[in-house]
Amino acid sequence: MTIMKIEVMKKQLLLSILLLFPMLAIADDSGTCGNGVTYFFEEATGTLTISKTGEGNGEMTSHPWDTYYYSITKVVIEVGVTSIGNAAFFEYSGLTSVTIPNSVTSIGEEAFENCSGLTSVTIPNSVTSIGDWAFCNSGLTSVTIPSSVESIGNGALANCEGLTSISVASGNTKYDSRNNCN
Repeated sequence: MTIMKIEVMKKQLLLSILLLFPMLAIADDSGTCGNGVTYFFEEATGTLTISKTGEGNGEMTSHPWDTYYYSITKVVIEVGVTSIGNAAFFEYSGLTSVTIPNSVTSIGEEAFENCSGLTSVTIPNSVTSIGDWAFCNSGLTSVTIPSSVESIGNGALANCEGLTSISVASGNTKYDSRNNCN
């Protein structure tokens, strides 16, 4: 091959790659992430929506959206999803908003650990368990633990340096601040 042919091939390859960039920049993504659970990521808005399909028990068992961790700013979990999987949003520092519906009964281990942009979350009355380190090192400034929570894992709220208010619902005997605060 001549040097000229090689240069032409390099230019064609570079042009092909550059033509793909606009498609990658606005690429949406979707798929499955559990037992009857699907996800859709809309890159233009930074929103990840997690939904229950007609089949399955609604348990989130994987988090295939990890390639977008730097772009996800908002998570909307829809009614029907029953759990937030372990490490589902681990180290998503750009995450600032999460919606958890009344169908979720468990928040997995390290689910929101190191989510420094997450300053508030509403834990619904349907949640019965919060896993170890679930919100550790997050940006939470206040949190309410509902009376429905029967199990709170070690370090669930550890090292939340901005956490100034923890409200524990009347009747909740499972929260032990010694295991969960700074």
